Amino acid sequence: MVACLAILLGWNATTEKVLGQNASAQNVSGLDLSTQDSARGLADLQKQLDAQQARIDELKRRVEIAEAPFGLLADEDDDGCTPGLIERVALAAEQSPQAACDGTNAKAFRTLDYYADYDRGFVIRPFDKAKHPFEVKFNGWAQFRHHAFVTQSDSWTDNAGVTRLKEDRSAFDIERARLAIRGHVIDPRLTYFVQVDGDTDGTHTLDFFDYFWGWQATDRFQIQMGKRKVSASRQWLLGARHTRFADRPMANDFFRPDRTVGIFGIGKFAEHGHYQIMAGNGYRTANLPNSSTDNRFTFAATSYVDPAGDFGSRIVDFENTYAALWRLGHSVVYSPQAVQPSGIAYGEANFVRLSDGTRLTQSGAVEPGVSVSNFDVWLYGVDLAWKRRGWSVTSEVFLRWITDLQGDGSIANDGLFQHGFYVEGGKFLISKRWDVNLRYSRVDGEYGAANEYAVGMNWYPLSKPSLKFTLDATQLDGSPLQNTTSDILVGDDGTLFRTQFQAEF
Repeated sequence: MVACLAILLGWNATTEKVLGQNASAQNVSGLDLSTQDSARGLADLQKQLDAQQARIDELKRRVEIAEAPFGLLADEDDDGCTPGLIERVALAAEQSPQAACDGTNAKAFRTLDYYADYDRGFVIRPFDKAKHPFEVKFNGWAQFRHHAFVTQSDSWTDNAGVTRLKEDRSAFDIERARLAIRGHVIDPRLTYFVQVDGDTDGTHTLDFFDYFWGWQATDRFQIQMGKRKVSASRQWLLGARHTRFADRPMANDFFRPDRTVGIFGIGKFAEHGHYQIMAGNGYRTANLPNSSTDNRFTFAATSYVDPAGDFGSRIVDFENTYAALWRLGHSVVYSPQAVQPSGIAYGEANFVRLSDGTRLTQSGAVEPGVSVSNFDVWLYGVDLAWKRRGWSVTSEVFLRWITDLQGDGSIANDGLFQHGFYVEGGKFLISKRWDVNLRYSRVDGEYGAANEYAVGMNWYPLSKPSLKFTLDATQLDGSPLQNTTSDILVGDDGTLFRTQFQAEF
C-alpha cells in the first residue's frame, strides 16, 4: 500500500506539473500568441493531462478491487514499484457489462479468493489465509519398469515339503503410479493427506494407499489418524522413489511391516531429531477387512537423529554435500497375532515366513501336520546412513523374534529367531548426472539363509532428482521373500535385471 501511495503522489506531482504547463500556455495565449504551433501545443498538453487523470482513476479502481492488505497488482511495476516488494494479490475477474447510472455500459469486477500456482507441486491457495483457511497441493510420480529373471533352478521345495516349479520371467510394468493430495482445511492445524496408487503387477486397480487427518498440536508434535505405514524400517519409511536401486533391498522387504489403520504421533526432538509412535490394527493389514484381522493392536516406534545437520530425504548424495552428513536411528515393533474361534489363523498372520521362504501358517511349516495360528512378533532394527561429496553409504540390521507359537498340534520349539541386514553404497561419477551403486543383503535363521548381490547405476538427464533412469542387476541364491513389487519371488535362485524410468512432479 505504501508503494501504491508513492505512485499516486508521483502521478499527482506529474499532474501538477502538467497543470502548471497548461496554465503557462494559457498565459502565453493571453498575450495574443494564437499561432498554429501554440494551439497544437495546448492540445497535446490537454491530451497528456487527460491520459494522466485516466491512469490515476484506473489505479484507484484497481487498488480498491485488490483490497489494501494485498498491495498492488503485479503489472504495476513498470510505473515505479520495486519488483522485489510486490506481493501476490487478489485478481479482479471481469463480469458481464452492467448498465451504469448514466445509461452507459460499465464493466463489473469481483475479487478472486484463490489462486493456482506451482510450488514443488500444483497448489490452490487463498489470498487471505485468515479469511479462507484452505489449501490443497497435488503431487504425482510414476515408475515404468522392465524386469527379466533368469532362473538357475527348475524348482523350489519349501520346509513343508511342497515343491514349486520355477521359470524365467520377463515383463513390462507400471510399477507405481501415484497421486498425492495434501493440504489443510477449516484451520491451518487440521491437515489431510490422500495417496492413490495404481500398478500393473497386481490386479490393475487403483488403491487408496494412505489417507489420514492430522492435527498439529504444537510446533513439534502432530497427531495423525487414518491409514499409513507402520513406523519401522528406515528405508521403508523414506519411500520407494528415494531408493538407490530400482527397489528396496531383499532383507528390508523380508522384515519390514506394511500399512495399517491406527493413530500415529509424529514429533521432533533436539535440533535434528525425529520420532514416530503408533498403535494400529496390525503389522501388515493393508487392504484387509476387519474380518481378516484380529482384535489385538500392533505398537511401533521409530526415531532418528542427524548429528551433523539435516540429512534430507535422499540417501544418495545428489547435492554433493561439502561436509559429511549422517543419520543414526532405530525402530521397534510388537505385533501379537490371535487365532480365530475356529482355530484357523487370521489373514493378517500370513505375512510371516521362515528364513527359507515357507509361510509360517502353512500346514507342516514347523512341525509335520501342524498349522501355526497364534504367535507374537517382535522386530528391532538399527539403521545408519552417511554421505559426503558424492559418496554415500546406507545400512540396516534387523532382529526378529517370533514367540509363543501355538497351533492345532504340538510344537517342539515355540519360538523362532531371524536376523538379517543390508549394506549399500554409491558414488556420483558426474555430479547430479550419473551415479553407480553396490548392494549386499542377507536373511538368516533356523531354516536357512539367503543372499542378495546387486550392482546398478542411475542417470539424471536434467540434473534433477525428479527425472531418473535406473539400470541394475541382482544375483539371488534362494530368496525367502515374496514381493511382486520388487520383482523378487520366493525361491528365486538366479539373476534379476531391472530397467526403470521414474518421473515426479
